[in-house]
Amino acid sequence: MVFRDDFHIHAAFYRQQSEGGKSGPKVIDQINAAKAAGTRYIGIVEHCNVNPTHPFHSLIELKAEFETLKTQYSGIFRGVEADLLDGGIDCCGNAGRSFLGLDYVIGSVHLSPGIMPRFADYLETEYSRIMLALKNNSNIDIVGHPFISGTRYQKAGVISKWDYSQIPSQWLWEIIRTAKESGKALEVNYRDFNDPFYRNFLADIRDAGVRFCIGSDAHDIEGHVRLESFALVLDELKFTTENQWLPGGASCL
Repeated sequence: MVFRDDFHIHAAFYRQQSEGGKSGPKVIDQINAAKAAGTRYIGIVEHCNVNPTHPFHSLIELKAEFETLKTQYSGIFRGVEADLLDGGIDCCGNAGRSFLGLDYVIGSVHLSPGIMPRFADYLETEYSRIMLALKNNSNIDIVGHPFISGTRYQKAGVISKWDYSQIPSQWLWEIIRTAKESGKALEVNYRDFNDPFYRNFLADIRDAGVRFCIGSDAHDIEGHVRLESFALVLDELKFTTENQWLPGGASCL
């Protein structure tokens, strides 16, 4: 397995829990789980958005724990997964990045039928936010899980089946072209690698020389098993480390 780096690991312990809800893992729990899964570089994140379950102080508390571990573990990094909004702006912003002392920012779109009922509106909105973020947002380093919210529309019965064929091919090419021009990375993070249209998208990313990274999106210690399956797909598609995105201070060697 060539790719053993995961920069999308949630330390969910500090988010606001519902009464009687189960607490998520702390930073130390996710570092240990990642190392047990064979991960080399480990990126710890949590959500940065307007959801009341993700208050900003949770990111400050996460930082405090992370700082106590930096001297004990090599190859650990800290970022946020910030929601991308209309106009391609992100919920963290340059000020939030500076205040938190982040190594990187993932910009992701999180939509659902409860927020945006019409599937066509969702697709167009995600495309627009990604494109504007790639063109104009200097704060983000990675576009997180492009169009993964489409699965929510299938689960809700809005569409009969979700796969990457639902996305206009011209949109995908524009995302690839703009990512290449911007130098930002596209995250490999999906739930169905048997989707031939998604695999074609990955092959186009490879052929265009776009920067990429893997994100397991693990919200619990069991989620790290996804890294191996993601990495195996990239191996099958003959990705190399030449265009692999890494944060400052990390090396492909």
